[in-house]
Amino acid sequence: MSGTELPGAQGQAQPRAAGRPLSSAQRKKAGIAAFFAVLALVSGVGLLKTDYLDVKSVVEEAKPGVFTLDRCEHSGGTDQGPSTFCYGDFRSSDGELELTDVPLKESHDAEGTEAGEAFPAHALRPDVGPAEVFRTDDQGESDLAMRGIGALGLALLGVMLGGFAGRMMMGPGPARSRLGAWLGFGTVVSLLLWLIGRGTGGGFWA
Repeated sequence: MSGTELPGAQGQAQPRAAGRPLSSAQRKKAGIAAFFAVLALVSGVGLLKTDYLDVKSVVEEAKPGVFTLDRCEHSGGTDQGPSTFCYGDFRSSDGELELTDVPLKESHDAEGTEAGEAFPAHALRPDVGPAEVFRTDDQGESDLAMRGIGALGLALLGVMLGGFAGRMMMGPGPARSRLGAWLGFGTVVSLLLWLIGRGTGGGFWA
C-alpha cells in the first residue's frame, strides 16, 4: 500500500472523475436510449389522451342508449393484420337521437357480439364530423381501462429508458448496479402493462 492510498480503497469501484468526458461510444449509447425514451414517453402520453381521457370526456357529454350491431368488415391490412370496422344502429334512451349504419368507435368492443345483438352505448353527433358511438357496458368500460393501462405502460417504458440513458453517465459502483436492477425490473413491468393493456383493450393481437 502506498503512503497516499486510503485503507480499504483497494479493489473498490471508483466513480468517474468529476468533469471526465464520456467516450464516443458512451455518448452514442446514451443518445440512442434518450431518443427512444422521448419517443416512448410522448407516444404513451399521446395514447393516454386520445384513447382514454378524450373518450371519457366525450362519453360524459354523449347520450346514453343502445347500439345494435349489424356487421363487422375486414379491409386492408397492416403489420398486425387486416383492419376491422363494425357498424350498427344507435337509439338514445330518450328517443331523441337515432343513428343508422354508424361505425362503432372502437371495433374491438364488438368482440363476441353477433349481428343483431345489442349493448349499452353512448353516442355523440357533433355539428361537424361523423357521429361517435362508444360501448359503455362492463365490457366497454373494461376495454377502455385496459387501453389506458397500455398507454401508461408505454409512457413508463419511456421513463425507464430515460433512466438507462442517465445510468450510462454514471461511473461504476454499487449505486449504478442498483439503479440498473431497478430499471430492468421497471422495464419488464412497463412492457407487460403495454402489451397486455393494448392487446386486451385494443385487440392488436386478436
